[in-house]
Amino acid sequence: MHERPSAGGAAYVVAVSGTSGAGKTTVVDQAAAMLANSARLQFDQYVTLGNDIATIKAWLARGADPNELKTPEFAADLRRLRAGETVAAANGRGTVRPADVVIVEEPFGRTRLELAPLIDFAVHLDVPPDIALARRTLRLIEVEAAVEPQRALEAVAGQLRAYLAAGRDAYLAAERAARQSADLVLDGMLASETLAASLAAEVRQRT
Repeated sequence: MHERPSAGGAAYVVAVSGTSGAGKTTVVDQAAAMLANSARLQFDQYVTLGNDIATIKAWLARGADPNELKTPEFAADLRRLRAGETVAAANGRGTVRPADVVIVEEPFGRTRLELAPLIDFAVHLDVPPDIALARRTLRLIEVEAAVEPQRALEAVAGQLRAYLAAGRDAYLAAERAARQSADLVLDGMLASETLAASLAAEVRQRT
């Protein structure tokens, strides 16, 4: 069990980790709705992890250090929310108001030193890589195919090529790091409502 960080602040910060396709957004949204006063921040609003095979392979060759990924705006906004300040959401998506609990989607959990001092409680959603891949593929198809079928096909092909070449190893490396740093690991194969209820219950016990 990790102790609450010494840095002061009004908010209790919960990080939810898991590979892309683990269901973080759904679980976070549902858990936030179950908590009386909560705010949310999403990693994906600040940075997009691409499918460039050479970049992925190079990262793995260097030791797959999550700290190579820098998100200063994400860290700054989380720091302000933790201190009870309102922040402008990334990409012009309105504002995020301070709350008693701030839930962040952070695929690397507590492993990135940029965010680790700001996180009070780290939860990891454990999902097999094949299930996560299937979910990501379906999501791409459902989002893109209705508008641009050819673009959807190209996106799926690119994702699968990257996964076969190096992506699987990259996801597994990030997954291991996040899991090891977590205070709680949940079975991501359970229904999102069940996971959200477990997360909310754990947060209530700690705040």
